[in-house]
Amino acid sequence: MKLVTVGDVMVDVEADRLPTPGERAPARVVLRAGGSAVNAALVARELGAGAQVVGRVGADAAGDLIVTTLRDHGVHARLARDGDLPTGTAVALADAVVADRGANARLSRDDLPSPLEGDALLVSGFALFQEGSRDAALAALETFEGVWTAVDLASPNLARADFDARIVFATRAEAKAVPRLENRFEIVCVKEDYGVERTSPFGAGDAYAAAFLVAVARGADLDEARKRAATCAASAARGSLSAK
Repeated sequence: MKLVTVGDVMVDVEADRLPTPGERAPARVVLRAGGSAVNAALVARELGAGAQVVGRVGADAAGDLIVTTLRDHGVHARLARDGDLPTGTAVALADAVVADRGANARLSRDDLPSPLEGDALLVSGFALFQEGSRDAALAALETFEGVWTAVDLASPNLARADFDARIVFATRAEAKAVPRLENRFEIVCVKEDYGVERTSPFGAGDAYAAAFLVAVARGADLDEARKRAATCAASAARGSLSAK
């Protein structure tokens, strides 16, 4: 089984406390490859599936970190290198997150492999929602040669956009803001409170989507796929992607 992920490829920087204004605060700081496409692909690999990431990074050390991380985990990377824009970066300070999309904003149709094939495709809502990368994200959904196509919503506004996918993943707030999602899509998955204390601001929703897609592509029914997805998301929320 192979999961293809298309969308934001970032370096995540996470600190475990938020300093007060003007404070020089000691904290635990972690820097790692991240973004929705990378997070989901890494989870798929941990679950024993094949994975490919399609995205855009800068021609910089941060881009090298992502390429190396994916290679070391057996993920096939189809990453265009942008000579002008840096690799995207997301910084988390406690529960606050700021992000610079960087090279993600210039993901183009030419960056997609042809053919684009696998068993399941996950497109980041950020790629669909933002100008610059929207055409590439739509093209991925239109040209994918596989059974399962999915979008992880990034905003309630995206649910009102015109795109075709079999599955959408939404938070409770997104689902509430856009009623009757089930009338537009074959499967609507509402990502829930996973019943654990969240220690990492990144990756739980991506883990849910990846685990669900791996499960249904392997033949699991929807209830079983949701159970596996929730277990995997809880593991990511605790700061560990391991969910076998």
